[in-house]
Amino acid sequence: MLEELAARSPILLCLDYDGTISDLVSRPAMARPVAGVVAAIRAMAPRRDRIAIAIVSGRPVAELRRMTGLGRQVMYAGVHGLEIAGRSDDARRHDAEHDAEHDAGDDAEDGVRVSESVALSATELDRVRAWFARHVPDGAGFEVEDKQSAIALHYRNAEPAAAAPLIARFEEFVRTDAPHLRAAHNKMVVEALPVAASKGEAVRALSSAAGAAFMPVYFGDDRTDEDAFAALLARGLGVLVGEARPSLARWRVESPAAVARILTALAKVLA
Repeated sequence: MLEELAARSPILLCLDYDGTISDLVSRPAMARPVAGVVAAIRAMAPRRDRIAIAIVSGRPVAELRRMTGLGRQVMYAGVHGLEIAGRSDDARRHDAEHDAEHDAGDDAEDGVRVSESVALSATELDRVRAWFARHVPDGAGFEVEDKQSAIALHYRNAEPAAAAPLIARFEEFVRTDAPHLRAAHNKMVVEALPVAASKGEAVRALSSAAGAAFMPVYFGDDRTDEDAFAALLARGLGVLVGEARPSLARWRVESPAAVARILTALAKVLA
């Protein structure tokens, strides 16, 4: 279906990261794209008349650049759309020069546009940092991830009996003491982020950057991806990745490995 669509119209291909182009792992820092994904994206990226590619994630843009190794070859929407970065016209030349001069850990962050809502929420984000410092126990399997514009609590490795009450108390704290933030849930993680943050808004911003001629297609696996699926109900295609569940996506594939196969086939069509 995607290959046929690409033959008829330019497409904006939006890809969630965790659980979509990478497998879910016990430690977020260990997640890497599954085999075939990056090669397929690199092959398609130069065909800017036929496809625009974006990575859309709760992770910051700088982290996505490092973890994919794609640099500025694609667009990004990081931290649920709070950070937006376009692809530079000279992306491949810049990345080649950068690789020759620096190691992968020094990837620059220029070109990232941060939502004004982050500055407006700065005081409340500091309150969340202080709350986590007081209430999240050390050595209990919890992991706090500070993204600067949002703060996440991972509890995949914590005991459910300890995680459930802590999450409930955190949600109550956000409601009462941080009204400009909301508590967003993904798989085994809860996150405090500005209320304006939404993968639906991210897709709309990326669609505007790509141009009206590009048909948006979104692959995602989690609850926050439903905002993106909703944004594409009028125009576009949503693809759920993983086990079947109620979703606004019209299509489904079974795993990140299946996404890799689809991207590889699409790259051959666009070659």
